[in-house]
Amino acid sequence: MPNLFICLTPLQALIAQQLIRQTAPTPAHLLMVCYAEADNAKFRHYYQTTAQLCQRANYIVVPNGKWQRECSLFKLLKNLDKSYQTIYAASIDNPNVQYPISHLHFEKLETFDDGTGNLYPNSILYRNRPCGLKRKLINLLQGMRYQTEDLRRLSAQHHTLYPSQSNISPNTVPLQLWDTQPETLFSGCLKPQKILLGQPIFTRNEDNIALFSQLCDHIQANAYFPHPRENYRLDKVKYIDTILIFEDYLLQQIQMQPETEFHIYHLASTAAINVNHFPRTQIHALRPDSEFFRQPSLVYLYDLMAKMNIAIENFVLDKAA
Repeated sequence: MPNLFICLTPLQALIAQQLIRQTAPTPAHLLMVCYAEADNAKFRHYYQTTAQLCQRANYIVVPNGKWQRECSLFKLLKNLDKSYQTIYAASIDNPNVQYPISHLHFEKLETFDDGTGNLYPNSILYRNRPCGLKRKLINLLQGMRYQTEDLRRLSAQHHTLYPSQSNISPNTVPLQLWDTQPETLFSGCLKPQKILLGQPIFTRNEDNIALFSQLCDHIQANAYFPHPRENYRLDKVKYIDTILIFEDYLLQQIQMQPETEFHIYHLASTAAINVNHFPRTQIHALRPDSEFFRQPSLVYLYDLMAKMNIAIENFVLDKAA
């Protein structure tokens, strides 16, 4: 029987690629789910490169609108077998993961990282979402047999980029995605390049634009790397346009620019944490003086970054901006 890999982000697809290579020659099937607002060249690039390793692959775009999404869940089973040897999944809190797993037979479930959300012990990956009578009835009609806590218990092991940290499953397996090549020696002074990582922190685009515009001015960024889910544009900053996720892009640039030291600025980005060990790379975590950044999940993440020896810089927001 084949294995099934369910992915909801480019990083998850990249992790799936490594797991597919590790489990060869067992055939692999891929189900990549993308929300309509995030359907872009970057998502499709990582789908296509992962699909090349698979016997069968399917790319499903989830429509906008709550009820449209509820009614389209059945499409996730299109082109899938009824039985699988092992199902691999990350976002176990997501209905687009819970639905196919609830309708398929499988011998084993294994999980892998969904960013850094699985490192925070009170995140949505650790417990079921609040479920009222209406939601319970909808789940019953949809045949949802598994919720978040069920899938956590079912996970035989968890593949992680952060093996020294607690995770959603006690049985963790280290995962290595990026093998840094031997450095090209450069005898002169290294030239610093400051890159700010974007992140749609707030619901309103104008709030994100105001925050990241201030951050760009504060650090005097040389370039801005947008998050795959961003649908807004900052002024007066050079954008890095690439189909690669940041980790792949930075590794490429390190090899191409031996004279450059890369300074990566971010708020609470998984990508920044992932490149912390890259050569000629310095990570700077910015912490604005806003109530939003004092919520427990972000406090936990900043504390975690400090333990990783990532510099934390407190940033005073211009309230008039």
